Amino acid sequence: MTKILLFNIPTAEVATEYPPVALTRVMEGVDPALNCDISFINLDLDRPPFEEIKEKIAAYAPHIIGISGILTPTYSYLKQLSNFIRMHFPHVVQVMGGEMAVIANIILSKTGINFCCIGESEPTFSNLIRRLQEENFKMDRMSAYKDIKGIVFMLDGVSHFTGYEIENREASLRQFNYKLASRFTRIEHYIHPMPGQYFRNRISGKNKMDYFLDQLHPHNRNKNMATVFTSKGCVAKCTFCHRFLKGYQVNETDGVIEYIEELRRDFDVGMIMFSEENFGSDVKATNKIVEYLKSAKLNWAPTATRARTFTEETARSWREAGCVHVNSGLETASQKMLDVMEKKTSVENNLNYLNLCSKHKIFTVIGTVMGMSGETEETIRESIDNFASALPDDSMMPIEFYANYVQAIPGTPVYEYARRQGLIGDSLEAEEKYMESLYCINAEELEHYLNFTNYEKEEVAYWSPYFRLELLAAFIRKHGYYKVVRENWTQRKFRFALVYVLAPREVRRVMLKYMMVVKHYGLEGLFKLIKKKTIKNHTSKFPDVVKSLRRVNREIPFMVRQDDVSTAILREGR
Repeated sequence: MTKILLFNIPTAEVATEYPPVALTRVMEGVDPALNCDISFINLDLDRPPFEEIKEKIAAYAPHIIGISGILTPTYSYLKQLSNFIRMHFPHVVQVMGGEMAVIANIILSKTGINFCCIGESEPTFSNLIRRLQEENFKMDRMSAYKDIKGIVFMLDGVSHFTGYEIENREASLRQFNYKLASRFTRIEHYIHPMPGQYFRNRISGKNKMDYFLDQLHPHNRNKNMATVFTSKGCVAKCTFCHRFLKGYQVNETDGVIEYIEELRRDFDVGMIMFSEENFGSDVKATNKIVEYLKSAKLNWAPTATRARTFTEETARSWREAGCVHVNSGLETASQKMLDVMEKKTSVENNLNYLNLCSKHKIFTVIGTVMGMSGETEETIRESIDNFASALPDDSMMPIEFYANYVQAIPGTPVYEYARRQGLIGDSLEAEEKYMESLYCINAEELEHYLNFTNYEKEEVAYWSPYFRLELLAAFIRKHGYYKVVRENWTQRKFRFALVYVLAPREVRRVMLKYMMVVKHYGLEGLFKLIKKKTIKNHTSKFPDVVKSLRRVNREIPFMVRQDDVSTAILREGR
């Protein structure tokens, strides 16, 4: 029997409530004829020290360790873990799957990983296991693995990609198997009563949370919430986003309904979180799901949907069917920046989406990705002013924002633009150093940000708090100062905004700008910035980007390193 031990990697300082669906899909997807015993250690939830991990590996004695590398910014942890395993268990084969495989050339050169699986796990993982069994799990004849599609490994000292495999679509669309996962981890972390980590992180203030929970059907308020998937993939290809999955796939609706019924029966679920990239783009399938949710008197929330297709009829029918929250990657309310991001939508669509959420009392979050090439103080202000025109009409509706600086993640046009502009070094070691700097970074913080703009980085430091404070100021103006004081004084963000709004807009902007310079760079940094702006002639570092970064990159010559010749195609996504 072949023994396989699976790990997931901590993705943030606190364990996520997003279930480890990739690992249950792996467990269910491996060919039964291979006679495998598969176990799982939840590193994200349990956070055991490496010595404890060593003891567990020794006790289980696996032939293969499989690591789920969902997010590239977790590379630093992967490196430490895999090298630790290699030191203590040199004969155990290490296989990594997930989006992090986009940097397979770095992973194979700098970590203990032997193989990277590209895209969906099946049939690639089963084919690899079969060949490893034939080779008695030895790694001294790497040419034996050349005919297995969908893997990357070191061949003659260089990373070698065997080409994309035709994926098992049915396996890639499997739901999270709560019962299977409960054999290995604390399932109550992933299926529990409202509001859960997701809403606690997005709704601040007890009165706002109470208002939101009042939107649920009374019989669901003390029931559990669970994660369900109706689709996989996305209909867009935003320039800050990466995926190996090609196209957009939809789960068979009867199967989704049957799965939800099982969750209701076995786990007393009353709130469904549709935690996929792009809920609702298949209108026919979505309508059938919505009709079922309405008849079942469930509450539900898609965590990602397209603003472009969110119509009056969509908002009305979804709310009537129990929808209490939707999320959409609006990212900006500047048309110039929407085009640079390749969002395939308009400012009008984004504002219509927000107005419909307000009208039908569906909680949403206003968020932006700022600091991409072409961003200026004018586009930031344009975005703020447009979003401010679509704030909730009901002052008790939760009003939440995020304002992230764009992250240059491998496999995205943003990352390739950063390499072409010299913001990330040319060598493998320089790329790796950048990867290691991303671990556990908050995208709202400035430290990780590669400055793509023609401003000094010190000048960009205030953009994120400026976005949030100006929208709160607009909310205060819309609903009245004293009403906002009565309803929101317990929230720190509102107390600060209630003072901030008293100053004229340009005065408070300038004050905030230089306060943020001092916060991040100190008084010395402030004096250096003033000197730069007053003495030196300002020259543009970048051309004014007004079109998709994908198109811009095609116009900039770039030399592929020798170690990346075979794997450079992975950075293009699919």
